[in-house]
Amino acid sequence: MKSRDIRWLLVLLANLLLIWLAGLANHYLAPYAISLYIAGLFVPYAALRLDYRHGFLATALTGLAYDALTPAPFGTHLVLLGFVHAVLLYGRRRFPRDEPIFATVVALLANLFLVLALTTLMVGDNPHPASAWLRVFVDLLFSQLVIGLVTPWFMAINAQLLTRARLDPESGRRVEL
Repeated sequence: MKSRDIRWLLVLLANLLLIWLAGLANHYLAPYAISLYIAGLFVPYAALRLDYRHGFLATALTGLAYDALTPAPFGTHLVLLGFVHAVLLYGRRRFPRDEPIFATVVALLANLFLVLALTTLMVGDNPHPASAWLRVFVDLLFSQLVIGLVTPWFMAINAQLLTRARLDPESGRRVEL
């Protein structure tokens, strides 16, 4: 890892922007009892485009930042996002990494896994666990719809940040425009 290689920082900043936008959306959707959960969007760009060190660093720090904002036990998102990142790294060579449609499918599947894992881990805290699943399903439906619409834009934001910094996402080398 080069001392001045800031690819992980740029992806982390994009993820923090997305966390902030999701928080704003949740604030405005609160009167309708809808909550968006979009953590599945934090992993695809870092896992598919960056090298494993920078990608994992961006994903891990995003998980810690997201843990600080959610009622889940601290470290839960770090572990879950790290697991999704590791699974994507395992099959990375076989995937069409530049395709926005594939990134959308990855984000949707990652978000589905994260919602199911978090719900399974935390459903016991609910006073009526059986009735919580319907609420989770409705929130998941709206979250998946938002992820399907936002993923191409978010991948383009990440790509533009690295292009503006004149960095190649995979190698970290300076690229002349």
